[in-house]
Amino acid sequence: MNLPLQPAGPARLPKRSESRISTWTQLLLILMTLWPATLRAQVAGAIVVYPNPSSIEIGTTRQFTGYVPISPNTVTWFVNDIPGGDATVGTISATGFYQAPASAPAANVVTVKAKSTAFPNSFGTAALTITRKYPWLWSASPSKLPTGNYVVSFNGANFAPDSQALANGVPVTTTFVSSTQIKASGNAAAAGTLVFSVKQPGNGAVIGNTVSVTVTVPTITVTVAPASASVPLTTSKGFAATVAGTANTGVTWSVNGISGGNSTVGTINAAGLYAAPASMPSPSAVTVQAFSVANPAISGQATVTLAPAPPPVVITVSPANATVQLNGSQTFTPSVSGSAITAVTWTVNGINGGSGTVGTITSGGVYTAPAALPNPSTVTVQAISVANPNSSASATIALVPPPPPITVAVTPAVGSVSLGSTLSLSATVTGSQNTSVVWSVNGVNGGSPGLGTISAAGLYTPPVTMPANNVVTVRATAAASAVAYANATLTLTAPPFAPVWLTGARFLDQSSFGPTPATLSHIQQIGIQAYLDEQFGLPETAIPVPADNNMGTVRQWVLYNYTTAPDQLRQRVAFALSQIIVTSGAKLIYANEILPWMRILSHDAFGNYRTMLREVSLSPSMGKYLDLANSMRPGLAGGANENYARELMQLFTIGLWQLNQDGSQKLDGMGNPIPTYDQNTVHQVALALTGWTYGTAPGATPQPNNWEYFGAPMEPRPANHDNGPKSYLGMNVPAGLTVDQDLDTLLDTLFSHPNTAPFIATRLIRSLVTSNPSPGFISRIASVFDDNGSGVRGDLAAVVRAILMDPEARDDSAPASQGRLKDAIVQTCGFLRALNGSFAPNQGLTYLYDYMAQSIVTPPSVFSWFSPLYHVPKSSMFGPEFQIYSPTEAVLRGNFMFEALHYPATDMIVDLTPFQAYGNDMPGLVEAVNQTLLHGRMPAAMKTVLITAATPGYDAATRIETVLYLTALSGQYAVQY
Repeated sequence: MNLPLQPAGPARLPKRSESRISTWTQLLLILMTLWPATLRAQVAGAIVVYPNPSSIEIGTTRQFTGYVPISPNTVTWFVNDIPGGDATVGTISATGFYQAPASAPAANVVTVKAKSTAFPNSFGTAALTITRKYPWLWSASPSKLPTGNYVVSFNGANFAPDSQALANGVPVTTTFVSSTQIKASGNAAAAGTLVFSVKQPGNGAVIGNTVSVTVTVPTITVTVAPASASVPLTTSKGFAATVAGTANTGVTWSVNGISGGNSTVGTINAAGLYAAPASMPSPSAVTVQAFSVANPAISGQATVTLAPAPPPVVITVSPANATVQLNGSQTFTPSVSGSAITAVTWTVNGINGGSGTVGTITSGGVYTAPAALPNPSTVTVQAISVANPNSSASATIALVPPPPPITVAVTPAVGSVSLGSTLSLSATVTGSQNTSVVWSVNGVNGGSPGLGTISAAGLYTPPVTMPANNVVTVRATAAASAVAYANATLTLTAPPFAPVWLTGARFLDQSSFGPTPATLSHIQQIGIQAYLDEQFGLPETAIPVPADNNMGTVRQWVLYNYTTAPDQLRQRVAFALSQIIVTSGAKLIYANEILPWMRILSHDAFGNYRTMLREVSLSPSMGKYLDLANSMRPGLAGGANENYARELMQLFTIGLWQLNQDGSQKLDGMGNPIPTYDQNTVHQVALALTGWTYGTAPGATPQPNNWEYFGAPMEPRPANHDNGPKSYLGMNVPAGLTVDQDLDTLLDTLFSHPNTAPFIATRLIRSLVTSNPSPGFISRIASVFDDNGSGVRGDLAAVVRAILMDPEARDDSAPASQGRLKDAIVQTCGFLRALNGSFAPNQGLTYLYDYMAQSIVTPPSVFSWFSPLYHVPKSSMFGPEFQIYSPTEAVLRGNFMFEALHYPATDMIVDLTPFQAYGNDMPGLVEAVNQTLLHGRMPAAMKTVLITAATPGYDAATRIETVLYLTALSGQYAVQY
């Protein structure tokens, strides 16, 4: 902003301002003259303390203020004339902030005083009453009471052990439960209302609020159940009495008005059990009555209809005879007829339940023989009817000595089993005709997943994961005797993890988003050349159009595709090309805007680079991103836009400096690099690119400058094209060429330029294999770009094959300077694929890559996410990916690995089962991770560190995750060698 210059010289206020200053000066002099008088008036004023009077609970605070019409207006605070107070009467700060004592003083009204610091005779006071905590009553339970003794529980606040409950103002027995609960007990003599409150006694005594409880006279009722019953003679029937309206639920029983009944009408005991008489009375119906003990005038009754006596009870026992070995058992079953009550009691030789000498029998009829043979050796088991103890039946048992002992032997008795294999065991049983056994592992019949399982035939299968104790006990127990068994001790071992084919694994690192167990196995079976042929022949993975046209949906699909697409070579090459020929979701914010560019890179990944250049140039994605759409000849609105012209040369084809075939820079006589083009070249190329607009949408009318449409390539508009002569890159282009002719002439010039082959070869090598290829490597690939062997220039399939099969790429013992730092996308996708996992198609994780400086399909500039010319800090070596690998991004990648292992949820899939066998075998686990992530190249020192770090893990799962996590964080894994 340009400010006008002010004239030099002293500034002067207008006269009116000078006059105003004079007036204010006069007023100030008057005030200074009056100031002593003002002070004298303030000294005469009285100090007033607020609030006054007031009350405060013990342990709480109160802010006091004072009106002090004195100068200075500072005061000193006192409590009961004690400066600042003390713990007995409470303390007060220099600002009047009062803190009540923990307990009320004997004189619980104290005086708070504010005394002038300048005039000690001037002060003000306030009276402050200190009380105990106000005891609040919130609710009572129950809220209604019957007359008589009661206990009421109250919920509230501020109760203390010495709190006293009051009923209608009279103290009652009080039980302190907690600071929020208290109980009161007493006697309510009559109906009415009891008003309860709680008093905090002693110094600062206070009575809290009240809660009312209604007292009513209860109505006593007695009911008898069942209300009627039919009872056969000589049998019994139980009745129950329910008493309501009184705490005394006791009753007395009568039959036909006779307390307890008699032998004619039947008797009833205190528990309500009615016993029918032996003969039928007249009438045959009697009344059973229950009288309330609390009020004998209240009763309930039931009618009993007496019926003839039931038929006699008949019992049988099965089996009637049995032979039982000593310590053996036999179950007997009773059959009862003639009574609805089928229960029996059991005896052995007349002893209820039997004894250790003759054997015992349970209420369920299970007889267990004694350990020694009794004399005589035959015993009698008897079942006696509960309904009629005179009815019984018996069975005879012949006791015999036990057979010879049963023995079991297991072969092998000691063995070793590798996880993933099986071991067959056999059991031999002697001393019994029943030679079958029951197998168990560590006491679990049939075993368990954590210990291993064993079939009925003795085939032991170890667990998938090594248990904490790798020694298990397999037991064979004789089916004929639970005490006859034999053990086999098996030591579980982890199988050696299959070594990875390093050559194939490195190839997959370069030609895909990382090897998976399946692709490693497949390439080892068919070989690298056959795998390459197979990948070149796979159909292209279709790129879907999101129904919501949302860029977020595209970003999610891209991650899913990188980890699951079968045409991995195409995906990796298209990913490399996307960092050379760049667009970005930062400007192409909708899915339909960026999809044309994505599909060109995918479709042309194995096509011709010249074809790709033309399709990209006319892509509406590029037309919008680098402003080629509606670029017009000079003189028309907007003119020729130079954005695409500049990037087409600088980034897509020839670069900034003239190159030798091996990628090195050509130098002039002074040893300086020679520019490939200048600003005039950019201007001339921009003129050659004028006259293109967006395609015409279906149903729309073509316009000189169409509105954005992404469903078709751009269209020429001759009227907007500069058809004059042009000169660029040593090419003199005549006037009068059409829009298409000027474009093709330009693209042919760039495509055939000697820089294009080494420039594109270098970029692709760095993306796929190594950041620092040798000049020979670049030269060999540039030569294939120039001629695929059949006279074709720009054959990307031939270039990709040559890069991947070059001796430098296939050197498994390449020096440490070879390889490339993995970017975040390649590292994380490769990590999931190595663990036989993937991203879910609709995962919500793309935002993590924004944090890791590699936003999916949204690079920040035309140079993609990082500069292709970036050097490793403090080194002469190229390392483009290091530009986005600061400590922050390194930690964020580590966080990603941690989440993938510990909390994959539904966003990611990882399979850790291949490592479960090694959860308790640290050397085996480290080697398994070495083969999976580092293809067998882990240094010995790193193995030692990992074993030390992971051994204290809580369980096998923790140890597995620890080794995987630390390996994934290592430089050995971060760099693609």
